[in-house]
Amino acid sequence: MKAPRLLIAGAVAALLPLAGAVAQSPTPDQAQPPQDSQQGATFESLDKDSDGRISKSEASVNANVTAQFSKYDLNGNGFIEKDEVTTANTAPPPTPNQ
Repeated sequence: MKAPRLLIAGAVAALLPLAGAVAQSPTPDQAQPPQDSQQGATFESLDKDSDGRISKSEASVNANVTAQFSKYDLNGNGFIEKDEVTTANTAPPPTPNQ
């Protein structure tokens, strides 16, 4: 009779790590929200034709870039070049006139 008890005890011991992992898994309510596809766009991912600049039509796939297009198009030529992005992201914000 010791063999069945030993077998059951071994099976329970083998399942304990799995039970702990299930207990620690987040419920759907606790899970992280899905990443917004609008975030995390890189210059290269938006520059679909690889010409080194982002046109308004290329920017239109990302609402954040579309909304800030004029901020990045510093020379006003209708394209965002990589150096304009670097300049816009490193320049101090303008001080308001008082």
